[in-house]
Parts: sequence; C-alpha cells; structure tokens
Amino acid sequence: MKAPAKAPNAPPKLTSMLRCNDPVRDKIRELLADAFVKVAGEADDYERESVTASDPLRVAVSVESLMFEKLGRSTGAQKLKYRSIMFNLRDSNNPDLRRRVLTGEISPEKLITLSAEEMASDKRKQENNQIKEKYLFDCERGLAAKASTDQFKCGRCGQRKCTYYQMQTRSAD
Repeated sequence: MKAPAKAPNAPPKLTSMLRCNDPVRDKIRELLADAFVKVAGEADDYERESVTASDPLRVAVSVESLMFEKLGRSTGAQKLKYRSIMFNLRDSNNPDLRRRVLTGEISPEKLITLSAEEMASDKRKQENNQIKEKYLFDCERGLAAKASTDQFKCGRCGQRKCTYYQMQTRSAD
C-alpha cells in the first residue's frame, strides 16, 4: 500500500480540529470538516492524489476563520451567506465544489464571494436555467394559464382534447 502523498513544503496534516472556544464557530468547523472528509471517497483515480495531499481539517478551519473575519458572526444578514455556503458544501449532489475548495482550486477568499448560483452543482444550474427559460417563455406569450381536460368533445374535429381558462368579467367568472 502506498503512503499518502504530501504536498512539498506543506504543513503537516491536522489530527484533530482546532477549537476557538465559541460553540457556534466550532460547530461550523465540524460541519465543514465532515463535508471535506467526504471528498476522498468521492474522488476518482485522476483526482485522488491531489485530494489525499490536502488537509480537510486545515481547510475547514481556514474557511470558517475567513468567513468569521470577513462576514462576522453567523447572525442577522450574514446568516444567509453562512447557510448558503454550508448548504452548497454539504450538498451530496455537489461533490465538485467540495473537491475544488479542498484542493485549493477555489480559495476560501473566493468562496465567500461566490453567489448561491455560482456554488450550485452543474445539475442544479441546468435545472435553474430550464425553470428560468420556461417562465420567460410563459411571460413572453402573455396568455392566461390554461388547463386541459378530456370531458368535452370538440364540435368541429370530434377530439376530446380541450383546454380552458377562467377570466374575471365584471362580477361573474
């Protein structure tokens, strides 16, 4: 079995979480560390060497420390940004973001400036774009929403494909 790869001139890997004696900050560090530890199991052979060379505990501490330094405590307006970062890093459908942060491809400084859309997984981005396109298309048409039924028969063609909508006309529908 091969020994884990070490980055040249890198500090040794942490064996336990660095505590800051603030229960909220310590919990955030633990949750981040749990997310980064998952990366080793998710990495393929191509990425495995760079992932094993990274220290998940050190990255978790540096991300949380920078979040605290730049955003302040996890209260008020900053709470939304904290939640967005935590959700996207811990999302099981977003292993790419975790790997990129762990390996240093995305620095902690850049991570805290990313929007929720930028942090989302490729699948989620695609779903969001489809939703936006659908609503944009519906908005451009400007027609009322329609429902369909097969309970009525068309007098012209005889088919049972019928669409209808409701409209307010003075005091009656």
